Amino acid sequence: MRAIALFAGVLVATPSMAAEQLVFYTASFPDATSVQLSVMDNSVSPYGDYDFDVAIGLVETDANGVIRYEDTGRHHARVRCSYPAYVSVGVRKYPIEMSLNRSAHDDWKENLWRIFCAPPSS
Repeated sequence: MRAIALFAGVLVATPSMAAEQLVFYTASFPDATSVQLSVMDNSVSPYGDYDFDVAIGLVETDANGVIRYEDTGRHHARVRCSYPAYVSVGVRKYPIEMSLNRSAHDDWKENLWRIFCAPPSS
């Protein structure tokens, strides 16, 4: 039942993602360069151990916000929402053991998981 609700939530969010990529993580460096990771595409995973398949994009910008590098490849990840929760990239599984109430997220994998699996807050 939860998978159906999550799927419906992703379907509602997908049109806005198509118009503008959803940035889920930004790393900032001392020279004011930043690297942003964004969701470029997502779908319900056909693999039983996962809930979502995600394509991730990467963009590097300078101090003025000018794009210095845009990775045109799509980096694929899979997300599992239920216990044991994890984000998988290639053959590597990264466990997600975090409090949903935590405000600061410094890990891109936690942020990606949170977008698809955490209940919405208002």
